[in-house]
Amino acid sequence: MNETQLRVRAESACSDLLDSQSIRIRVSALSGNTAAEACFRVFKEYAAKDNGGIGVIRTGSTGFYDLEPIIMIDKPGNPTVCYANITEDAALLLIQSYLENGDPRADLALGTTAVDGFIGIPSASSLPLFKRQKRVVLNRCGQVDPESISHYIAGYGGYTGLAKALTMTPADIIKLMAQTGLRERFGHGCPLMTQWHVFREAEGSAKVVICNALDNDLQARTARILLEGDPHAVLEGLLIAAYTVGAAQAIMAIPAGYNTLVKTLNKVLADMKEYNLIGTDILGSGFSCDIIIKEIPVSTTACEKTALIRFLEGRQAIPFLRTSDNNKPMLGDKPAMINQIETLANVSAVLQVGAEVLEGIGTEESVGTKIVTLTGDVDHSYTVEVPFGTPLETVIREIGGGIINDAKIKAVQYGGPTSVYLSADDLAKTVSYETTQEVGALMGFSLIDVVADNVCAVEMTQKQMAFLHSQTCGKCVYCREGTLHLSHMLDDIAKAEGTAKDLDLLREIGGRMRTGCVCSFGTTAANPVLSSLQLFPAEYDAHIKQKKCPYAQGGKEA
Repeated sequence: MNETQLRVRAESACSDLLDSQSIRIRVSALSGNTAAEACFRVFKEYAAKDNGGIGVIRTGSTGFYDLEPIIMIDKPGNPTVCYANITEDAALLLIQSYLENGDPRADLALGTTAVDGFIGIPSASSLPLFKRQKRVVLNRCGQVDPESISHYIAGYGGYTGLAKALTMTPADIIKLMAQTGLRERFGHGCPLMTQWHVFREAEGSAKVVICNALDNDLQARTARILLEGDPHAVLEGLLIAAYTVGAAQAIMAIPAGYNTLVKTLNKVLADMKEYNLIGTDILGSGFSCDIIIKEIPVSTTACEKTALIRFLEGRQAIPFLRTSDNNKPMLGDKPAMINQIETLANVSAVLQVGAEVLEGIGTEESVGTKIVTLTGDVDHSYTVEVPFGTPLETVIREIGGGIINDAKIKAVQYGGPTSVYLSADDLAKTVSYETTQEVGALMGFSLIDVVADNVCAVEMTQKQMAFLHSQTCGKCVYCREGTLHLSHMLDDIAKAEGTAKDLDLLREIGGRMRTGCVCSFGTTAANPVLSSLQLFPAEYDAHIKQKKCPYAQGGKEA
């Protein structure tokens, strides 16, 4: 099957969803949302009575969790109208009021695609939630049917990026990546063109490309949103990467335990096989590649590249030390390249649209956008996509709605659980590689964890260290014992049982962890402690010298 045949088949298969003269309804939410399933059922039953004149699809999440389920209705002659927090009863009301009688129910609506609004409904582009975002990677999430390959192809130009790549030389694709300035969306942000060039030149005829689709922090949801909402975009990017570097095998590494996700991905791969998008002679190009799914145990260290490779080899998911002699990853005897899921979704966007899709977005060093998740003491814990260079304060206050109960901000942890704490005076710092480099952190899971000013710094840090100790693989003494002792010492201080010497010991252990651990998890695990000591010395002194917690009710002893 060539590209032309591919598109003809896809258009035929989903003609009902492409018909602008038909009503189209999208029900958007994370999997497992019972209200969304109830709404989907209501709309499907109504559509069945209309002899197929209404298209209804269950899409993935848009990242706006407390607004879900979100219902988007396209009615011929009208702009798209978006509704939030729709219940089964509200869905029935929308059918009666809007679909049958023409009243779009402005009282239930969140926004519309009409620039000037629509019958009392504001334009979505005027709302801070949407205004401050630039959705390059998430633009189809909540729009496309994740289980319909035909909808992705015919409705959204799916696999045009792969088709274009197959007409180019690998060298030209690498030049395109250099032109965009695209960097890996994890860790230190290695330029993608550098990584792909090195791997392309690596010795070995059998190579493997791995998609790291792991959200191994409990709060992070980047991988889940992309896999549930737009899996074909990720898989298209994975195939482009495999073609560019000369790999005939690709692996999707996903968190273990998501049975519905595995079911969805198995269907997606079966459809790709039927459309000649995986296997032998893809689209008649001569390029052949298979994709397999591997479930990885959920732990923070399993996300580290060497630990991930170890697990894929059938061993424990624990990191190993990279030296100049083994700096090129190998899966068994095959050279192995790992790209993060968001990176690959960017790749498919670049090949589909061109380098201009990222042009003018971000900063000089951090080009494009970044998916971030707000968590902690913030009004709205959303997962959003913002241009690099967006200030943390903008994300927290304008997109996240500010702090719960209008409290003040005490600290913000940007990047992941091993990142440093920033103070309320640092909110002008931006979502960027420049910021992570400046503060000595990694891009990590791109969490923005907000802490209100009514939280004790000692207890805040102790809870974080207890969590990090639970995540250590145990290989390195400094990481295994360091996180344990830091957690226990902080617990003693919180209970007013610490001494002034403990503060020196906390700093000493933290410093040794930075140089004595094998992987990035261990070398950064003490960051919360060291930054907390620097930002909030008075609170530590109060617990040690006064034997009181400043935040205890009535100033009672800690």
